[in-house]
Amino acid sequence: MGYEQMHHQTQILVLGSDGAGRSALEETLTRLGYVVLAAEASTHRTPPASGDIVMLDLRGDDADWRQLADGLHSDERPMMIISERPRRLVRSLSGRAAGTLVMTGAESDAGYRVALSVCAALRQSSNARRALSERGARVVAL
Repeated sequence: MGYEQMHHQTQILVLGSDGAGRSALEETLTRLGYVVLAAEASTHRTPPASGDIVMLDLRGDDADWRQLADGLHSDERPMMIISERPRRLVRSLSGRAAGTLVMTGAESDAGYRVALSVCAALRQSSNARRALSERGARVVAL
């Protein structure tokens, strides 16, 4: 499957505070050809199940993410975090098994494409490992 085919099928769940920043991010991702699903982070205890990749928009956000942090940490989807400054949530999510990329929010379209391609590859790899595991195959990480 080529890059164009893979990224056009990818659904991105954008979590963050409703506002101009998240709207601009959603518009950028849509323009790049992704399917964008958005949710207000403060209204959830666990991340919505929709989407292939979870994207947290923490820019300028002083909301309390503690109620969602455990659910985000155990979520099996790759995650992109956009944050302008170091935060405790970013540090706590950096060691997730599903993979976490952190960006500053000043990225170009090309930067988003590369990061989302990495996330899509992580997702594909995770799905392949899970399928092998369900079939009883032994999975060895190298």
